[in-house]
Amino acid sequence: MLWYVVQVRTGEERDIAAKLTDMGFQTLAPVENRPVRSGGAWGTKEYVLFPGYVFLQMDYNAGNYYRLKAVPGIVKLLSGTLTYLEAEWIRLLAGQGGIPLEPTLVRETEGGLEIETGILQNFKSRIIRMDKRSLRATIELSICGEKKEVQLGIRLPEEV
Repeated sequence: MLWYVVQVRTGEERDIAAKLTDMGFQTLAPVENRPVRSGGAWGTKEYVLFPGYVFLQMDYNAGNYYRLKAVPGIVKLLSGTLTYLEAEWIRLLAGQGGIPLEPTLVRETEGGLEIETGILQNFKSRIIRMDKRSLRATIELSICGEKKEVQLGIRLPEEV
């Protein structure tokens, strides 16, 4: 079975992934708890890492295609499949059992920011930039052969 990308209505990724899972498909819709500043204070908010997309593992045939098309909210099935490496990246970003990823712990050093623990340890070679002010790291992945930039949350150790 291969991994495919399904374009869905933005904001409905998790609902559609749940519907497809109930239909017997294996789906992934990676989510993270991202640090956000509101009113001068830092908090966290759930963010979908790939807005408008759900990743789906299936055997491509006419029956499965028409079962997918019958689900409200699905826009289209993108042409092409994920490579093995791309599917592994998505599985890593999806975390354990649909639980949102937590921000990666980074430490400030003389040379910049250094990763201590978290999901970014798996993507060190793919990091484009890390922004201490907005607490975000940007990584570059290829999805179906197309380069995509994905932002992930970071956090600094609590000052004692």
